[in-house]
Amino acid sequence: MDANAKLPEFSPSHITLLTGNDLLGLFFKHFLGEHAPHQLAIARLDSPPPQSDLWLVDVGHADAEAISAFINRVGDDTPVALVNIAEGEAEDFLDRHPSIRGVFYSHATREQLLAGIRVLLDGGNWLPRQLMERLLSQLRQMRQLSAHKVSLTQREREILGLASQGLSNAEIAAQLRLSPHTIKSHVHNLLRKIGASNRAEAAFLLRNHLDWPQTCSA
Repeated sequence: MDANAKLPEFSPSHITLLTGNDLLGLFFKHFLGEHAPHQLAIARLDSPPPQSDLWLVDVGHADAEAISAFINRVGDDTPVALVNIAEGEAEDFLDRHPSIRGVFYSHATREQLLAGIRVLLDGGNWLPRQLMERLLSQLRQMRQLSAHKVSLTQREREILGLASQGLSNAEIAAQLRLSPHTIKSHVHNLLRKIGASNRAEAAFLLRNHLDWPQTCSA
């Protein structure tokens, strides 16, 4: 190689952490600042910079609706990853926003964060293994439901629709003027038909069918 030849110049990747926690911002700056070619900017969710190569959204210090509004505004042009998020919240966010490319739980290690950021900047996805397995399981179940029509009675459709709104068995029983035992029996039957382990999973699997097309029997 010619000793006088210039080495190719690499432009740094611009990463933006959107957080309301100054300590978290300092933490990210500490370990990312030592790892070229990353450049980290810290900003608030309500006043992000105009551009970034990767958005890291601190879920632990932001309102869920504000996060959703930001993700909808960004679209698919730039990868978005959620950081500092509890395990139970991640699946709900991914259900509402399939464009999310990365998830880092609040207990993620420094090595996991660095590895995940590299994958995301290279165009990949970074999801915790257990979360990925749950999503794959749900995908398989949805494909099975598409291949085999699910037949629910009119009453089961009513109950699942109310359950998807967060109503308890007792509240559904009061609204439909039935006994809680009857509601429990209907819920058991519809979960068995769908192959879901609980009411929330049933509503998730059938979320595209909650307008009740002709695949459901009366």
